[in-house]
Amino acid sequence: MPAAYVRGDTAFMEGKLKLVGGVRAEQTNVTGEGPLNDPTRNFQRNSKGQTILDASGTPVPITTDPLAASVLTYTDRGAVAKKEYLRYFPSLNAGYNIRENLIIRSAYYYSIGRPDHNQYFGGVTLPNLENPPGPNNMVQVNNVGIKPWNAKSTILRLEYYMAGGGNISAGAFRRDFQDFFGGTTTPATSSFLAQYGLDPSIYGPYSVKTQVNLPGIVRMEGLTFNYKQALIFLPTWAHGLEVFANATTMRATGNTLNAFTGAFVVPRSGSWGLHLNRDRFDVRVNWNYRSRNRQTLFASGGSIGPSTYNWLPTRYQYDVISEYRLTKHLSIYANLRNIGDAPDQVENAGPDTPAVALFNQRQQFGSLWTFGLKGTF
Repeated sequence: MPAAYVRGDTAFMEGKLKLVGGVRAEQTNVTGEGPLNDPTRNFQRNSKGQTILDASGTPVPITTDPLAASVLTYTDRGAVAKKEYLRYFPSLNAGYNIRENLIIRSAYYYSIGRPDHNQYFGGVTLPNLENPPGPNNMVQVNNVGIKPWNAKSTILRLEYYMAGGGNISAGAFRRDFQDFFGGTTTPATSSFLAQYGLDPSIYGPYSVKTQVNLPGIVRMEGLTFNYKQALIFLPTWAHGLEVFANATTMRATGNTLNAFTGAFVVPRSGSWGLHLNRDRFDVRVNWNYRSRNRQTLFASGGSIGPSTYNWLPTRYQYDVISEYRLTKHLSIYANLRNIGDAPDQVENAGPDTPAVALFNQRQQFGSLWTFGLKGTF
């Protein structure tokens, strides 16, 4: 993936206003190989290559043994896909010193999110050509022609630096996502089948289950807050202690919002804690918070109503990260993650879901404690 970047820096108003801008170009080339699954390779054929049918019109298999049939129908690296695309990422950053210790900053930039590598070597599953097209008889394939999603971001932040090494900042951001990924079932086109070397005259009548870039834009807007302050008023034995806190709140709107789940849309998150840094040791205690957030759409049916989603409930986690320097080049460390053993829990919730039916599953992995010896040379 070759890339090039051009950048320019300038200043105005006696250096109070500083601008940094540029553009980055990236050329992406992907070649992937994945499995090819063709059920027709297990059909008996006559001398003319025609499929042999039984009395009910069903193709006669070469073998009914599952393992032997898999050997016939499954071809390792039988599906080959290639994709390339060129993207440009302009950006502009500005900072203005309102006062010596008060700065306002802004930024505008482009970014993308590439498909997973599995998108290119996930393989192809072909339909049974002896049966008519249908919901259970179609071409299933990862779309190598899918484009990466792109986002245009605008950020505005005000920073205030306090005497003694503390600082506080507050900001707002807006990010517009376009071409996000989603699943679809669509008629096969000649150009789409050509990407996989499939004959349109054979597979054209069958639908294709794959992924596409969703139309429309999803806009995310939010506020951020950061605070850090050294406690210089404490006695000498407590020097090096500081407190810190940060928080983010966001909301998302748009006609393809259902595709955005998990880490993309966490309405509220934050962390706070203490940090003690001395000549020989460094200790940080973190409290982390994540609000309830929506995950994937739950399949409706039976007692499950429409618009029912998997949700991750509110979660708190506490960590302690420490290091003690034995010598200039040698130290020991202890990282204690999730001390309270906060569980990973999933709920199923929809407009008509009663409280008693929310719980789905809970996983408790325990607290992870890591101890070690670290050297720098």
